[in-house]
Amino acid sequence: MHEIAQQVNPDARVVYVDNDPIVLAHGRALLASNTTTTFITADLRNPDTILGRPDLRALIDFSRPVAVLFIAVFHFVTDEENPAGIIATFRNLLAPGSYIALTHATAEGSPPDQVARVEQVYKNATSPFVFRPHQRIEALFTGFDLVEPGLVRPWQWRPSEDDTRTTWQFAGVARKSDQE
Repeated sequence: MHEIAQQVNPDARVVYVDNDPIVLAHGRALLASNTTTTFITADLRNPDTILGRPDLRALIDFSRPVAVLFIAVFHFVTDEENPAGIIATFRNLLAPGSYIALTHATAEGSPPDQVARVEQVYKNATSPFVFRPHQRIEALFTGFDLVEPGLVRPWQWRPSEDDTRTTWQFAGVARKSDQE
């Protein structure tokens, strides 16, 4: 992701967050000479810990519009862990004009036997897999304005003949309003 952002704007600052120490070690090795990108070890379920990190704050100025990408992560957060509250913590810090992008797994339109298999595989994992319907995923965007085309299948963002069309997830991008 940082390569794309820094092709458009060489001064773009990027912070990756993951709770896997192996991912962190690999990421830091890859970015050893990149002073505008870093990896930090943290758990999304503790957003205050992430947002209070000095290494994050050294790169990201939350008084200016930023983009936060929640890609393929919230289906590992249970309802009891309050995914809407996690996003609200980020939203409350973001400046007007900031964006979030979110993808999330869904069982809507997917074969029930395959859905059951995925749920079984993750049943005893440290993070279970939580499929959510469109309406509940859309509710995660509360306090943001979804941009067109809204919360849709990922391939519907830029449809083409060569797209891989999946029924397994929805994707949306939303902007924090300038009106507070």
